[in-house]
Amino acid sequence: MKKNKKKKKFVFVKIILVLILMGIVGVGTYYGTLYLDNQKKGGDVKMTVTFDDTESYVIPNTKKLDEELAKQEWPYMMEVKNEGDGTGLYQIIITDIEKSTIKRDNLMYLLILDDVEVSRGKLSSITSDILYQGMITGNTTQKYKLYIWSTVEPEEDAYYEYKLAFNTIKEGGPGF
Repeated sequence: MKKNKKKKKFVFVKIILVLILMGIVGVGTYYGTLYLDNQKKGGDVKMTVTFDDTESYVIPNTKKLDEELAKQEWPYMMEVKNEGDGTGLYQIIITDIEKSTIKRDNLMYLLILDDVEVSRGKLSSITSDILYQGMITGNTTQKYKLYIWSTVEPEEDAYYEYKLAFNTIKEGGPGF
């Protein structure tokens, strides 16, 4: 009988040890997964966009401009700031104001980011009004200058008015 009691006690101790070990493995797995999930998230993104002027800008009829003359004009300036510690992705969206009388077919643009050219071309060639797609790391600021000019001599009262907007997401998050 004593052997049987000892055997039962030994089996009971084994079961307790297995349960404790399973609990430790379960808790370790939970916290390990939580840690990896937080690492994958990459921190917070706190983006703000500041326009030096208004969100809408008018290019009045002056005359036909080339790129050099357009660069002498005041650019449309904006600043993108990420005060979070994660990386953010964004799109700069340009929208024509309907009453504009100069059409995109006759307009060229140049976009400069921190004094480096990042995009140029005909406004009519951009797709889905997405002027530019960019990325910003945590705790940084980016400054943009946008120049737009007409390649034909417009009529006397002609002008082009546009508005800029930003779509933003966190890197690794759902898409635009």
